Amino acid sequence: MRTSWQIMKWRGVPVVLSWTMLLALPWFYYRQGTWLGMAIAFVAFFFLMFVHELGHAAVAKWRGVPVLGINLYVMHGLCSHEVPARKSDEIWIAWGGVAAQAVVLVVALGTSYLLGRYAFTYFVFASPALHILTVTNVFLILFNLVPVPPLDGAKAWLAVPMIWKTFRRNRKLKRESRQIASDIIEWHKKKR
Repeated sequence: MRTSWQIMKWRGVPVVLSWTMLLALPWFYYRQGTWLGMAIAFVAFFFLMFVHELGHAAVAKWRGVPVLGINLYVMHGLCSHEVPARKSDEIWIAWGGVAAQAVVLVVALGTSYLLGRYAFTYFVFASPALHILTVTNVFLILFNLVPVPPLDGAKAWLAVPMIWKTFRRNRKLKRESRQIASDIIEWHKKKR
C-alpha cells in the first residue's frame, strides 16, 4: 500500500504528498459544512503548504544549496536540502518559506478586498480559500517563526545577532575611516 505520491517535479526536485494530508479533509468539512467548501479549503491549504516549502527550495537553489525533495504532510512540510556551507545560507533558507507565505498573504488580502467590494458573488465562492490564505496563513507564519527547533524560527532569528554584529563592525569601520581621514588632513596641514 502506498503512503505517499509524487505529484510533480519542480526544477528537477520531486514534490511528494503524504497520505496524512488527507487527514485534513474531515476538519475542513467540519469548518465549511459543505463538500464544495471542504474541497476549496483543502486545495487552498495544500497550496499554502506547497508555497511555504517552495519558498525554502527557491532560496536554497538561489544560495547554491542543492535541494533533494519537498514532502507535504498534514500539518507541516519538509524541504530536504544538503547542508549549506555558510550559516547565513541556513538563515536565508529558513526565511524563504515565511517570505513566500507573506507574498501569498498580500495577494490574498488584495483579492479579498477587490472581490468583496466589486464582485460579491465570487467572494462568496472564494471565501473558504481566502480564509485559508489570510487568517490561517497569518497563524502559520507566526507559528513557524517561534524560535524552537524544528520550526523555521530556530534558524531564522539567528539573523538578528548577525545583523547586529555587522552593524557594530560597520560603525567601528566608519569611526576608524573618519579617524584616518582626519589624521591625513592634519598631516597635510602640518606639511604646509
